[in-house]
Order: sequence, then C-alpha cells, then structure tokens
Amino acid sequence: MSYCKKFNLRHVKAEAILPIRNGAFFLFFGIISLLFSANVLASNFQKEIKRYINNEITHYLGSINKQGQQKKIALYIPAAAKELSCDQLSINRVKPNSIPAGRIRLTVSCADPIWQFRATAKVDLWLNLVVAKRDLQRGEVLSNELLNYDSINIAKHVYGMETSTTELIGMTVKRNIKQGDLVTRRQLENNYLVNKEQHIKLLISTSSFTASVKAIALEEGIRGQMIKVKNLSSGKIVEGQVIDKGVVKATLL
Repeated sequence: MSYCKKFNLRHVKAEAILPIRNGAFFLFFGIISLLFSANVLASNFQKEIKRYINNEITHYLGSINKQGQQKKIALYIPAAAKELSCDQLSINRVKPNSIPAGRIRLTVSCADPIWQFRATAKVDLWLNLVVAKRDLQRGEVLSNELLNYDSINIAKHVYGMETSTTELIGMTVKRNIKQGDLVTRRQLENNYLVNKEQHIKLLISTSSFTASVKAIALEEGIRGQMIKVKNLSSGKIVEGQVIDKGVVKATLL
C-alpha cells in the first residue's frame, strides 16, 4: 500500500539590510530559526511515516479479522532528511506484502523537488497467538483442549505464527512443544485419514435408510474435515465428513 500526503514543508527565505551593531544578534537569531525549521521538517516526516505505518497495521489486522492488544513504533530517519522539504510526500514499504511488524524498510520520496531516502521502522505489535495449553508430545493429535491463546509480540514471529486454532485441529505434533510455547505449522504435520484418489468406504445416511458403498476420495482430509468423494455405484459426487481412516460419512437430504 502506498501513501501520498500533500503539505507545505518549504523553507521561507527573507533578505534584509541590518545595522552593523545588530548584525550579531540577527545572525544568531537566524541560525536558531533555521535549526527550528529543520526540526519541524523532521517532525513532519516522522508524523507522516507513523501515520502510514498505523494505516498498514490497521489494514493487516482487518485482513486477518483480529485486533491488536498493543503496538510500539520506533523510527530511524537519515540525518540528512532534516534539510529536505516537500509539497507532496510519498511513502511506500519496500516489501508491501509482508506483515507490518518487526523491522520495516520504507521508501520516502518527493516529486517536487525530486528526492528520495530510505527510512527504517521497528514495529512491535502484540496479537493473540496460538500456544500449547500443556506440554505436547510427538504423535499427539491436536484438539481444542490442547490449545490456548496468549498475547505475544509478533515482531520476531512474522514467519511462524498462528492466529487461529481452527485449521490446526486434527493435525499431529511432529516434535515436542512445551506449555506456553507458540504452536506453528513447522512443528506439525497433517494427519490425513483419507488421501486423494484413495478407495474408501462411504456411509450414506438419509431420513429413511443407511447404506455403505464404495467410493473414491477426490480430496485428502483429516478427521472431521468435509471432503468431496465419488460414489462408484452411482457415479455421483457428494460431500462427506471424514470420520475414520478410509471412512467418510455423507448425510443426504
């Protein structure tokens, strides 16, 4: 996401013929004024960059349907930026598709006058992440009773974190996880009870009868997952729930 802000950050220059006796005073005053002006420019850059980052965080949280508990933003702007001015500031992240947390590199540029510099931000953002409710042993199958949420700074976990337990249920623990530790996909493996193109038993249930027929799975699935299967007797494709190894149950209305 890019950001463009139009505002006046130009220096105002003035010339005057000063009495010699007052020259030193006005020279001192002029230097102080220039320093103050530079600080105002740097302050505006920081304000606009922080506004941009806050917008990026809001957009990200909306995309995962989550709320942040806390955030901190620390900016690192080149000292030379204090001498710059701009009518229309443009701000972009170097990696716009990455999670706006941790160390972020930004490009700050101006069309008139033309200039560009790189800034860096350290963003700490706390979210509720999935953690182990107790020590988890290798081979255990995950259920809601084994998982919990904890508010954690995601700055160091942007490439390995889970914000929802939903897609983890039914997966198998690949290596031991301690109580309170983050649960990530790298520690888990899919525990498929049905594999794609596997011949399975399809239990068909209606209001008037129950039958067991042969079928072929069109998708892989873990326990409780809904997958599509093809009834080899009728040739029809139905959706059923994986209930056991090689067994799918479909309820027809």
